[in-house]
Amino acid sequence: MHDEAVTTSTDMIDQMTLGHEFLLQEFGIRPLTAWHIDPFGHSASQPGLYAKMGFNSFVFCRVDTQDYMKRAASRKLEFVWRGSKSLGQAGQLFSSICYGTVYSFPDGFGFEFPDVPPIQSDPRLFNVNIKERADLLTKYLNTQASVFATDHSMLTFGNDFAYQNADIMFKNLDKLIAYINARPQDYGLHLFYSTPTLYTQALHSLNLTWTLKSDDFFPYAIDPHGYWSGYYTSRPALKAYVRTRSNLLHAAQSALATAALSPSSPFFLQQHDRIWKLADAMATAQHHDAITGTERQHVADDYALRLSIGTHATYQALAGVALTVLSKSGPPQDHLQHCNYLNISICPPLDQLGQSVVPLILVNPLAWTKKEYLRLPIPIADVTVFNATGDEIETQVLPSQDIQGAYTIIFSADIPALGMATYFLKRGKARRYEEAKEEDTLDNGHYRVVFNPDSGLIRSLSNLDIQEEMPFSQNLYWYKPSTGNDQSSLYSDAYVYRSNVTTAFPVVEKAKITRYSGPLVQEMRQSFNSWASQTVRLFAGEDKVEIESTVGPIDVSDKVGKEIISRYSTSLHTGQKWYTDANGLEMQERRLFYRPTWNLECEAANSCNYFPVTSMASIADSLRNLQLSVAVDRSGGCSSLGDGELEVMLHRRLLMPTSAFVGEPLNESTIIRTREHIVLETPSQSAAKLRTNAIHLNAPAILLFGSSQSIQTWTQKYETIHAPMVMDLPANVKMETLKVRYDGVWLVRLAHVFAIDEDALLSQPVSVDLRKLFVHMQPRTVQETT
Repeated sequence: MHDEAVTTSTDMIDQMTLGHEFLLQEFGIRPLTAWHIDPFGHSASQPGLYAKMGFNSFVFCRVDTQDYMKRAASRKLEFVWRGSKSLGQAGQLFSSICYGTVYSFPDGFGFEFPDVPPIQSDPRLFNVNIKERADLLTKYLNTQASVFATDHSMLTFGNDFAYQNADIMFKNLDKLIAYINARPQDYGLHLFYSTPTLYTQALHSLNLTWTLKSDDFFPYAIDPHGYWSGYYTSRPALKAYVRTRSNLLHAAQSALATAALSPSSPFFLQQHDRIWKLADAMATAQHHDAITGTERQHVADDYALRLSIGTHATYQALAGVALTVLSKSGPPQDHLQHCNYLNISICPPLDQLGQSVVPLILVNPLAWTKKEYLRLPIPIADVTVFNATGDEIETQVLPSQDIQGAYTIIFSADIPALGMATYFLKRGKARRYEEAKEEDTLDNGHYRVVFNPDSGLIRSLSNLDIQEEMPFSQNLYWYKPSTGNDQSSLYSDAYVYRSNVTTAFPVVEKAKITRYSGPLVQEMRQSFNSWASQTVRLFAGEDKVEIESTVGPIDVSDKVGKEIISRYSTSLHTGQKWYTDANGLEMQERRLFYRPTWNLECEAANSCNYFPVTSMASIADSLRNLQLSVAVDRSGGCSSLGDGELEVMLHRRLLMPTSAFVGEPLNESTIIRTREHIVLETPSQSAAKLRTNAIHLNAPAILLFGSSQSIQTWTQKYETIHAPMVMDLPANVKMETLKVRYDGVWLVRLAHVFAIDEDALLSQPVSVDLRKLFVHMQPRTVQETT
């Protein structure tokens, strides 16, 4: 079962595809009922995705206790869930919530456990207990039936790690079922082994009318103090690793599909098997105790190791495919490398720049032509860059923000849709950085960001294109996690976010700032303390603000855990509303202390107002006709606790153990580097800007470095451009999946980027002719599937 809060729709689809292919190949079956009994809350995108996958019903357990009690009292634990406005009825599913919000067998009926006595029904033996146990089970079933709307009841009869001795479980159940069924006059029940699909069919045959639900089930809570909104952020380094591996996986799958290779060739099969290693690790990482960060440390390390093994294999495959499609004649003899540590300014292939040229192949994972600013660590300041046509391009060199005495080179690259472009880096005269410590403004003609010279923090933000300026501040803050108190023993852990106080403390009141300016980028570097810093950037020609935060290892030398947020404060009047995305799909309206279908009683003012953000969040002022939006590079918790404010939780380090079951604290000493893109726009134009930024932020070009050699030598052997598409996809259509199977059949998934009524133009339906998209693919037949 994948998580529903912090996963992207793309990764959920990939995981379900892999699993269903296995079930179909091995057992010849396709499930009809979705079974999500353990994920911690449920997304509005889920019924639509599952309906499109061919499911006709959905069973899940973990919903807010208050919501459950209200539904149980009115016998509305079963309903039709229509979470997508865009899909409407086509995206709805019949849904059923487990009795008691749990999936476990009733207490005293886990027969494989040593403290549970077996069913004894033989009168020749001592301790006959079958009537007593049958009476107890009947009482439980009658209580369960009282909160459901029909005479049919589905009794979930399992648990974590149950049925390790299945024989004992079934022998005892067989006795109970036979005893109760033989006495209808005493029990009035008919028990039998069943499945969720059979249960759903029985309800469907009753031809009843069910209530309709359109919102989600976040956040999940076990009581008014215990909101499971901490896992939205827990282990942010792992969350980012999963996000970037998804991008690599799709880039490699698309590259192999468009390489025009024979699916039966040994080379194709080898690369296909390599890529599958990452697909398998990615599917596992979507588990609700994996990407959520709610596992023990050694388990998190195991997930990361599997992703790393898949990463290495996939880079091997992508490098082989890249050289093959670019080769002018014969099998390529060169090898390509990748840099695992670019996020900390380390890239060994670029250490060769002092002696020779380094070829750089850029792979575009998107089906749109891509223009991207690259930032690469270099050991020397004087480096020039040449593009695929051999022309020297404009660059900018800055001092490294990570390594003293090293540098960062910035340049803009153009890459064909789903294609490749080669650039060359060599030693030569470069445009050096310009440092201007006294200036307090960044301005690229589209945006202006003004800093307070005394505090070093942002004080105003302007969108020059629409001539809007507003007071604006951003800073890093931290919440003090609860360790339990007189009201509740619950405390912040990997699952739960519970703060001692509603106030967030600034990491620092003042930041030391240094400004760098050049033709391609202007940036203000903010140094907070030994474990927190930020860089605010404006790139030439781009209508967004980038804020890059480096956080960790979080200081806990004071024996106090900390939950770090980035808070944006504006002059907008937002009416206690904000918006977050559902797994990268439709935006969900959020309100303080509010649930659309029941009255919320909240004793945890912060955490009951925290919701997951997977890709983007926003606040809006309808009177001023302005919207502030944030695109994120990994999932996290998000809220708007004050008027005109938006905050995203970036990192957590806790000292109390995560429940008795996990038994250890979320005490990670990781350093994370996260990027957020800020857009200030009118509401009518915000969706177009925000969604485009969110997609490109999470789908950067994949970088492959060639061995040192002259440009002439390289270009004699290889083409410098690979353009597999005849034309880009329309701006509102995303290539969700492009891969080829062993039998040569292509799997193509196209997704509309915009929700209904989100943009006047881009939300409209659009047609795509698959026959005209690819250079080397002319489909003979096309079959639409779920």
